[in-house]
Amino acid sequence: MARSVKPRSIVLATRNPHKIAEIKAILGGRIQYESIGDFLGISVKEAGRTLVDNSLTKAAFTFKVSGKPSLADDSGLFIEALDGKPGVYSARYGSDDNERITKVLKQLANEKNRRASFKAVFIYYYAPNTYAVFEGECRGMIADEPRGSSGFGYDPIFIPKGYSKTFAELGEKVKNRISHRAKALIRFKKYLTNL
Repeated sequence: MARSVKPRSIVLATRNPHKIAEIKAILGGRIQYESIGDFLGISVKEAGRTLVDNSLTKAAFTFKVSGKPSLADDSGLFIEALDGKPGVYSARYGSDDNERITKVLKQLANEKNRRASFKAVFIYYYAPNTYAVFEGECRGMIADEPRGSSGFGYDPIFIPKGYSKTFAELGEKVKNRISHRAKALIRFKKYLTNL
């Protein structure tokens, strides 16, 4: 496997402004960030069966288009009582955040087991067919109703283990320290400093 070079810039394989802001907040300002939107006006479809499949597809595509080291992720909410759903299909579980949240809460309406976990996989693709994988998980439970106004996605209904508030109530500062994405990105940050 070829040795990676410390990047002057990384191209983020997302056009989601919330996700871009979150990644920048966790990784810090020593990296020059660009996004796939700076090179192309389309997003890569998530058609894989696993988080790794989706991340790798997006990272490889972004590297090919930009010619620069790329960072892609896929994440999902895995709910125990729903046999792991929505899981890898979390972003496709409805047409928008409200619809996705409503669907999850409806499916859990009479369910006592609210255990769930957020999982994230980041792939750093830095040379042809050469990449590194970073994973993170945050366990918790699903709230009875949406609470809080911070964050995005399923944040208003996910209560991380050890807390009584949802991600949307806890705010970015706490979330960016304990979330599934934070754990994966902290591993990636350590990887970069060791190059």
